[in-house]
Amino acid sequence: MVNYALVFSMVDPVSRGVWQLFLNNHRPGLTRTIGDYEVYRAGDNVAIRALGKDIVYLDEVEDIINEVGGIDELVFISRHAMQNPRPMFTTHVTGNWGAAELGGRPGVVSLANPHTITAIFRELCRLRGEFGLESFECHVEATHHGPTITLKPVTFIEQGSTERDWGVERGWELLFTVVEELLEGKITSNAEPAISIGDLHYITFSERLLRGEADLGHSIPKYIRPVTEDMIVKAVTMMTHRPVKAYVNWKSFKGDERRVIVDVLNKLNVKLIKRE
Repeated sequence: MVNYALVFSMVDPVSRGVWQLFLNNHRPGLTRTIGDYEVYRAGDNVAIRALGKDIVYLDEVEDIINEVGGIDELVFISRHAMQNPRPMFTTHVTGNWGAAELGGRPGVVSLANPHTITAIFRELCRLRGEFGLESFECHVEATHHGPTITLKPVTFIEQGSTERDWGVERGWELLFTVVEELLEGKITSNAEPAISIGDLHYITFSERLLRGEADLGHSIPKYIRPVTEDMIVKAVTMMTHRPVKAYVNWKSFKGDERRVIVDVLNKLNVKLIKRE
């Protein structure tokens, strides 16, 4: 079984809501306090509660899991925000392709487990109707924001995208249910690992993921320009399972960028799948 660390922030309304469900159902024991953080044990899994810092700025969690030991993966529970808000659930890995505008380290991406990210995405999509949340969309997002965690794989699960959406308790219950299934080993996937280059921030080939064509890890969105060899190498190497293919939105690129993408993927032995 995989041992998880669930990460909550008490300044995040979604995180607080799911934390309360976790607390009520598991009664985890407080094992230590480290600065602004409380560490709880629930069986083989750990819950880390940040008392006063927002969830995208919790880079110290990497040091905490090293100190605690025995953790295989991290799952962060978070609210989701966007410029043109609409109700949705999202999942993704964290990291910054360039500047660190929302936490994390500049130019560093976290370790991604494509199987975890995509299994959670599929389950969010499958269960939302059962929770009466058909109005909420489901998306895998591009790699973005902090915290930066490089030693253990990171998956964010989010509910958004307005204060009203953050307060939907049935949404908290859905996120808690998916987390419970993950802890119990009930949701897994073993589709081919993949990356994405040049797509929108919200991945547009969800149907391919839902039918098991691939499990997506890192995604370099089209607004990150120029796409460099270094970025592609990071996307490929910062994965628990090496990607065998890359979905590339071909029309997002021209000339030199196309040549870079083709050359680097060939060098890394990753199959290029053109999306027109």
